[in-house]
Amino acid sequence: MYSCWPVILVTYNLPLWLCMKRKFMMLTLLISGPKQPGNDIDVYLQPLIDYLKLLWNGVEGVYDAYRGGYFKLKVVFFWTINDFPAYGNLSGSIVRGYNGCPICFDQTRPHRLKKYSKLVFMRYRRGLPRHNPYRRQAVAFDNTVKEDLAPVPLTGDEVLARVDGLNYEFGKREESTPRVRIVDDQDRPCWKNKSVFFELEYSKDIPIRHNLDVMHIEKNCCDSIIGTLPNILGKTKDGVAVHLDMVAMGIRTELLPDVSGKRTKFPLASWNCKLDEKK
Repeated sequence: MYSCWPVILVTYNLPLWLCMKRKFMMLTLLISGPKQPGNDIDVYLQPLIDYLKLLWNGVEGVYDAYRGGYFKLKVVFFWTINDFPAYGNLSGSIVRGYNGCPICFDQTRPHRLKKYSKLVFMRYRRGLPRHNPYRRQAVAFDNTVKEDLAPVPLTGDEVLARVDGLNYEFGKREESTPRVRIVDDQDRPCWKNKSVFFELEYSKDIPIRHNLDVMHIEKNCCDSIIGTLPNILGKTKDGVAVHLDMVAMGIRTELLPDVSGKRTKFPLASWNCKLDEKK
C-alpha cells in the first residue's frame, strides 16, 4: 500500500475556460508515504499557510507582462475541494460516527443497525422545503412524519469559538494505545482539532471554506445503486441483515426474509430487478 496526496492551487481570477487548465494549476505539495497523512495533514500544510499569510499582506515588485509594469501581488485563500474523509482532516470536524454530519453536529441523532452493525442517518428529509410532500409520506420512508427543520450551518465565528482551545497531538497513534470508548451521547465530540486554515485572519469570514468533490460522491452513489439493483454479489447493499433491521424498525415488514430452510429466501422488493430485466 502507498499513499500520495497532491495539493494543487487553482487561480480563480482567470476566465472559467482557463482556470481549470493544467498549465494554470500549481502543484504546491506532494504528500507521499506508506500511509495517508490523516489529521496530520496540518503539519504538511504549514509551509503553504505561511506563504498564504505572506501573499495576503502583498508582495511588491511582481512584473505584469501584459501591461508591462510592476504591481503589488495579493492572494486570498478561497476554499478547498476534497472528498468527505479529507473534509474531516482539513476542517477538523468529525465526519463519521454519532456526530458524523458536519452541519447537524450534535443534532445528527443517527440510528445504529444491530444486525448490519452500521450507523444510518434517518433525518435527511428535514432538509427538504417546509411543504414538500415527502415530509408526510411516512410509510414510504421510516413511518415518521418530519416536521422539524434543517439546522442552520454555523458561521465562521461560531466554528472558531467551538474549536478555539482544542489541543490535538499530532503523530500516528501507537498500536498498543487503547481507544477511549464514549458511551454518553453528551460527551461525544464534534471536533477533532482546530483547522490550520484558521491561522489565516480572514478564514472565519469565508462563508464556505471546504467543498466536497462531486466526482467521489457520484461514483460512490452510482456503485451502490448499480450493485444493489441487479443484486451483484459482493457489491449489493441488500442482504439478510438489512432486511432484519428494517423489519425490527417497522419498515417494509413484508420484506422479512425466510431463514427457516437451508437457503434464505428474500421476498421480491420494488427495487429488485427480475431475471429478464437483468439481461
